[in-house]
Amino acid sequence: MQRRKLVKVLGISAFAVSASGFTLITKDGNITTTCTTSQDMLGPFFKEGAPFRNDLRYDGNTSEIPLKVIGQLFGGDCKTPLSNVVIDIWHCDHKKHYDMESDEYRCRGKITTDAQGFYSFVTFVPPPYGGRPKHIHYLIKDIEGYEELATQLYFKGDKRIKKNNWVKYPWDEKRILEVYKNENDMSEVKLDLYLSAKV
Repeated sequence: MQRRKLVKVLGISAFAVSASGFTLITKDGNITTTCTTSQDMLGPFFKEGAPFRNDLRYDGNTSEIPLKVIGQLFGGDCKTPLSNVVIDIWHCDHKKHYDMESDEYRCRGKITTDAQGFYSFVTFVPPPYGGRPKHIHYLIKDIEGYEELATQLYFKGDKRIKKNNWVKYPWDEKRILEVYKNENDMSEVKLDLYLSAKV
């Protein structure tokens, strides 16, 4: 495996995070797991109808750092990849605005996992706004046998990340990611996602 170089991006310290050591828990006949990705607020800026694309960059944005996001989607057993699943992704633009009106769907897109559950997209590190830390939204819904997942990706080293800030529970450390340089010398983060099976 190629060694990844650590970087510092706008005060964001860097390292690739990969969650491991999950356990299955049986209680009252139900099986749960410690791997399930924690929910986060959907927020007021989700917009239906985003186009399928894995590049959210746009002309005129020269102030933010290009970023590649990669990961893999798994089922409730923590190990079975889920293929052909649609993931909605969105975040604010470099001026801290969400595109709610235009047909451009700036900083919005849908991506689909491949046969091994892998996904990737290219964007930039979004700026913070209104006291909120830098973040990228995810939504996975209407998957037979699984609960809907609305969650967010955060960046390690962002001092705006505080427990019980904007949400009513501490953010899951597995979603606060370190940034590293990939083989193409591009900033990259890795977020594996784990759905919760419906009981």
